[in-house]
Amino acid sequence: MQTKTYLAPTKLEALLKIREEHGADAVILSERTIQKGRLFSKKPMVEIVVGIKSAESEPKAEPRPAPKAEPKGIDEYDPTQTRLRKLEREMQEIRALVQTMHAYITSGATPEGADTETPPPVIATTLDEHPLLRPLMAAGVDEEVARELLRRVPRLPQNAAVDALRRTLMARIPIGGALPRESRHQQVAVLVGPTGVGKTTTIAKLAAIHALDYNRKVALLSLDTYRIGAIQQLRTYADLMNLPLHIATNADEVQEGLEQFAGYDLVLIDTIGRGQRDEAHLQEMREALQPVKGVVYLTLSATADSATLLDAAQRFSVFEPDALILTKLDEAARLGNCVNLALRSTHPFAYFTTGQRVPEDIAIADAQQLACAVLRAIMECPAPHNPLDRSPSRV
Repeated sequence: MQTKTYLAPTKLEALLKIREEHGADAVILSERTIQKGRLFSKKPMVEIVVGIKSAESEPKAEPRPAPKAEPKGIDEYDPTQTRLRKLEREMQEIRALVQTMHAYITSGATPEGADTETPPPVIATTLDEHPLLRPLMAAGVDEEVARELLRRVPRLPQNAAVDALRRTLMARIPIGGALPRESRHQQVAVLVGPTGVGKTTTIAKLAAIHALDYNRKVALLSLDTYRIGAIQQLRTYADLMNLPLHIATNADEVQEGLEQFAGYDLVLIDTIGRGQRDEAHLQEMREALQPVKGVVYLTLSATADSATLLDAAQRFSVFEPDALILTKLDEAARLGNCVNLALRSTHPFAYFTTGQRVPEDIAIADAQQLACAVLRAIMECPAPHNPLDRSPSRV
């Protein structure tokens, strides 16, 4: 096997270059971000090393169907296994918590590794005096939600109480609804949401992942003919990835586009960003989407305050969303507002986005990631894994 290194400003451009030169025969061996340029003008570049089979070094054999590569993280897309792992993790956490409580309450023993000379401080007996109440509220968690969470945190030493709060948060943040990497039937996904939340960029990220990483036939359909430049932005992404794009303005044209893309694995639909109080236009868009039978993602920005997020979730409920996409987590000063949304909404989080890069800055939603981000100021959290770690994979 021969190796070749590719450098590009973004992973998307590198993958497109690799696909153009080697098709599906290249295997990603390593991937990293490096700094290139002069001392005061260095820019981040994506370096991808691929392995290419050498026709001369391998014996000739009868042609046979190539096996499908199983990218790392494939089990993240098996909903049943995901739920089983979550239940197993929660049972382990409950068992550890019970053991800790038993050691303190019944025998007075000190857990292994604890300071035996100075007794650890114990949390207050009332929620008003709870030392974690104010930090939670400072992180943007509403007082009512903070109290609800702390009622589930038992009487424990300070550090153990913080860890119990992290676990409680992880258990209360609903996760699910991400698109599987393959399906026997055509998938259709619609992104709806207020203006300026990043629906078009998120569409491009999902399209790049499923078209380039998973080698699926992806098509794009846009209802966003209102915003200046919106169609051109999506058309640029479509041209770059060599994906078909259909523009629609009403239900008939949406139906026409769906029929045109009948042979595709995944159809991603971009919609007009509307203010959540613009009920007339929301109803108009709902009627235009009548022919669509698929998953609906309500896309919201993590930079919005709690009241705005909850109001948007309520008003966009006319589209009957299946899951939420939280964008711009990297721009939010605090994320307690997202916890408020998680506990008061009936929909799970499907994806988090953390920047403009396509497709790097998107990941399947992770409860641990969000919980640690909220509690970072008052505790040390282990670094969560990236559920969309897609290397090594076949391009």
